Amino acid sequence: MKRLYLLRHAKAGFDLTGQADAERVLTHSGKQDAIKLGYKLKGRNEEIDWFKCSPALRTRQTIDAIMEVTGFSDIRLEMTPELYQASDEKFLQQIHQTPENISALLLVGHNPSITQAANWLAIDFRIDHLPTCGLLAFSFEVNAWHQISEHSGKVLWFDFPKNEYSIL
Repeated sequence: MKRLYLLRHAKAGFDLTGQADAERVLTHSGKQDAIKLGYKLKGRNEEIDWFKCSPALRTRQTIDAIMEVTGFSDIRLEMTPELYQASDEKFLQQIHQTPENISALLLVGHNPSITQAANWLAIDFRIDHLPTCGLLAFSFEVNAWHQISEHSGKVLWFDFPKNEYSIL
């Protein structure tokens, strides 16, 4: 069995004149949301073996805050340029290329690709727009990451900082 977590970065500010999209930073509330989600994740006692993160500044700031709260080592963090503005094919490719010794993978990315991936992977879950700092947990009844296919993932839970109740 494999577990996959899909995380959309926390709220980022708007582009400043001349600023590259990849250099947008989290807002104050975005930083607070990432910390809050970190505590929620820590409370679930999830074991995550590997993290792949878009190299955009806002995704790095999001996962850094979460890792600090949860105590996950950044030694398990891989910056993955293919997750920035990823097509559906590139996103799935990142899942399929995960080493088999990894049981639980967390991907940090952007909309629309993170929402599209969630809907493509889920057996019976649909979402129009994954909120900022939204986190979905999936399980797959497969032995190898390359066996993951469309509508093969069971959504275990879905959470985000402004959610006061557990979803699923």
